[in-house]
Amino acid sequence: MVTPMLGRKLRRDMSRQAMQFLSIILLCTLGTFAYAVLDGIARMADVTVETYFAENNLADYWVSLPEADRTALSHMRALPGVSQVSARGQADFETTLGDDINISVTAYDGRMDINRPYLLDGEVLDLSDLRGCLLQRDFAAAHGLSVGDRVSIRQGGEDISFVIRGIVTSPEFVVVSESIAADPDAYGYILINARALPALPLTQIIVTAAPEADRDTLRSAIESAFPRALVVDRRSHNSTVRVRNDAQMFKNMTLIFPVLAYFIACMIVMTTLSRMIDAQRLQMGTLKALGYPPGKIRGHYLSYVIVPALTGALIGLVIGHTTLPNVLWNTLMSQCELPYRLTPPISPMAWGMVALTVLLAAGICWFSYHKAAREQPAALLRPKPPKDGQRILLERIPPLWRRLGFNAKTVARNLLRSKLRSFMFFLGILFCNMLLIASFGLQDSVKRLTYEHYGEVRHYDALARLSGDVGTAESYERRIAAGKVESLMERSVALRTAGGERTTLLTVLGDGQELQRLGKNATLVSFPEGQAAVTEKLSEVLHLSPGDEIRLLLPGDDEEISFTVGLIVYNSFSQGVYLNRSTWEALHKGPYRPTAIQILEPAEGTLERLSAMDEVERIDYPAKQIEETLKMLDSLSTIFGVLEGIALALAFVICWNMGLMNFAERLREYATLKVLGYHQREIRNLILSENLILTLLGVVSGVYPGVLLTFAIMRVCESETLRYTAYPDVRSVVLASVITFGFSFLLQLLQTRRVKSIDMVEALKSVE
Repeated sequence: MVTPMLGRKLRRDMSRQAMQFLSIILLCTLGTFAYAVLDGIARMADVTVETYFAENNLADYWVSLPEADRTALSHMRALPGVSQVSARGQADFETTLGDDINISVTAYDGRMDINRPYLLDGEVLDLSDLRGCLLQRDFAAAHGLSVGDRVSIRQGGEDISFVIRGIVTSPEFVVVSESIAADPDAYGYILINARALPALPLTQIIVTAAPEADRDTLRSAIESAFPRALVVDRRSHNSTVRVRNDAQMFKNMTLIFPVLAYFIACMIVMTTLSRMIDAQRLQMGTLKALGYPPGKIRGHYLSYVIVPALTGALIGLVIGHTTLPNVLWNTLMSQCELPYRLTPPISPMAWGMVALTVLLAAGICWFSYHKAAREQPAALLRPKPPKDGQRILLERIPPLWRRLGFNAKTVARNLLRSKLRSFMFFLGILFCNMLLIASFGLQDSVKRLTYEHYGEVRHYDALARLSGDVGTAESYERRIAAGKVESLMERSVALRTAGGERTTLLTVLGDGQELQRLGKNATLVSFPEGQAAVTEKLSEVLHLSPGDEIRLLLPGDDEEISFTVGLIVYNSFSQGVYLNRSTWEALHKGPYRPTAIQILEPAEGTLERLSAMDEVERIDYPAKQIEETLKMLDSLSTIFGVLEGIALALAFVICWNMGLMNFAERLREYATLKVLGYHQREIRNLILSENLILTLLGVVSGVYPGVLLTFAIMRVCESETLRYTAYPDVRSVVLASVITFGFSFLLQLLQTRRVKSIDMVEALKSVE
C-alpha cells in the first residue's frame, strides 16, 4: 500500500519526468494497438462471416450432375450424414438493362431453406409465385431498382420479365463476380422459383451435413453414390473460399508484424524503465534512511511503472479494437456483400498482450529496484561510482587513434562505453526501418504480382470467353486476324491424390502453345506428353511432386483418369492441373472444345467482330484485369498502409525517447563542455554526430531483415488458391531508409535545442 507521502512523490516524479512517462505510455499504446487492430479486423471478419453462414444455412456441398430429379434427391437424402437437400437450376443470362449487363439466375425447386437469402426489403418469395424474384442488393442499388420494379432476362430471343418482390443478400454469393472483381454495374443475381423458368434444367443439388457428420467421409459417400457428379465443398466454392481467405489472411498477419512491433516497444520500455529506476538511487536511499519499510518502497516503484504501462496498454487495446476495424471495414470488405457487421468482444489474446505488457514492465522494475535495494542507505545517498575506465578498441590502434580529433574521440568513447544505450538506440532504428521496408515492400509485391501475371504469364492482348456450341480451335485460328491465336479448354474436375482431394480447374492447352508462360519467372515450358502439370501452390497443399500419381474425375463421367505428375508450373492467381491437347485427345473423353481464345496483336476490327459473335460471352483485357485485381486486393493495400503508419509512429516515439535518455544521462558532460568554453552549436554537433552514427548503422542493418520480413508476411497471406511472392522494390527500400533516417535526424535536431537550457551550476553540483 502506498502512503499519501509516497503518492505525492509519485505524482511529482511523473510531473518532472513527464516526457519519459509519456514515451512509456505511447510505446505501450503502440505495442498493443498494432496487435489489437489486426486482431480486431480478423475477429470481426471471422465472426461476421461465420455467423452469416450459420444463420442462413450455407450449404456444405454443391453437387452438379446431369439431372437433379426426384430420384437423385431421394438417393442423396438417404445417405448417412445428410441433413437437408434441395434441387436447383443455375445459369447466366443477358438482361434488358443494357449491353454487357448479365445476371445469374438461380431457380429453386421448393423452399429456399438452404443458402437462405437474407431479406433486406420487401417480402420472401412465395412458392406459387411464378412472376416474382428476389434481387441482389448491390445490383439493385447500382441500377436504381427497388421492390415492385421489374427486371428482364433474355432467353432464346425472348424477354422474360420478373417483378422484384424483395431485395436480398445470399450467403453463397458473398463475392459476386463474373470475372475477377465484383462489379454490380455489370453483373448480379436473382433468385426465382424453378417453375417460373421451365426451360432452365435442374442440374444441381445443394446439401447440408448433419452436425455430427464427418465432412470428408460424407463427400466420399456422395462421390461414390453419384460417380458422374462434380462435388464442390466449402473449401472449393469460389465465393465462400474468397471471403474466408480474407478473414484468415488478417488473422495470419497478427502473428508477425504486430508481434514484432510489440517486441520493439517492450524492449525500449524496459530500457527506459531501467534507467529511470537507476536515476532514483538518491530517493531510494532517502526513503530507506527515513525508515520506510522495504515493501512500501517496492510498491511505490512498482506503481511507478504499472500506472503508465497499464494506461498505455489499455489505451492501445481499446483504440485499436474499436476504431480502425470499424473505420476500415467497408474498404477491407469492399468485394464482399454482407448484410451486417458484428463487433466481437476483445479476444483473450489481446487481453493477454495487456497483461504481458504490465508483467514485463513490472518485472524489469522489480529487477532494477532489487539491485539497488540490496545496498545500504549510505551507499545509495552517494552518487553511483562510475565504472572503471577501459580503453576502447580504437585506442588500441595508435596510428588511427592519433589521427582522430577531440570530438571524434569523445563520440567513439561514448558509443562504446555506453554499450546498452547505444545498442538499444541502434536496435530501435533497425526494427523501425525493417518494419517500414516490409510495409513498402508488401505494396510493391502486390502490384508486381498483378502486372507479372497479366502482363507476362498471360502473354496475350485479349481473351475471348466462349459458351454454348463453339467451333473447333482450327476454325478460330483461321478466322481471327491477329499475330498469334491460341485456344484453351477449361473444365472443373475432382482431383484426388494420396494427400487429399479438391475440386479444381483442368486447363488443356494447345500443343506448342506460347501464350501461357508457366515456368519460373514467366518462362515458357514444354508440357510432358501423357503426363499432367500441377501448379506449385496446389502441389504444396496436396503434397505432390514430380513422379506422384493423381486421379481426375470429369463431370458426367464415372471413371477416374490417372496421371503421373510430370511438371510443376507457376501461377500465382489460379491453381489447377494442366494437360496439352495431345494428351487430352488420347484419353477419348470427348473432343477438344475451346472455352477461350487467346489473341496476341489483333488486327483492327478483330475484337469488334469477335464481340458480335453469339458464342462469345465476353472479352477480357489484361489491362482491365490488372485494374480489377488491384481493386480486389485493396484490402491488402489498406492493411499495408496501416502497418506503415504504425512503423512511422514507432520510429518517432523510439527516436524521441532514446534521445531524451541520452541527453539526461550525459547532462553533466554537456555542462562541463559549456564550462570549458564549447559553444552551443559545437555541443549540438557532438550530440548529432553520435546519434547519426547509430542511426546510419541501424538503417543499413535493417535493410536485409526488412526484405526477409516482406517474404514472411507475403507467405502467411497466402491461401490454398493464391501464391504470393515478395518483390520489394529497390526504390521502396531506399525510400523507407531515407524516411527512417530523416525521422531520426529531425527529432535529434529538435532535441539538441535543449542544450541552451542547461543550468551548469545545477548540473555540476555534487551531493557531497
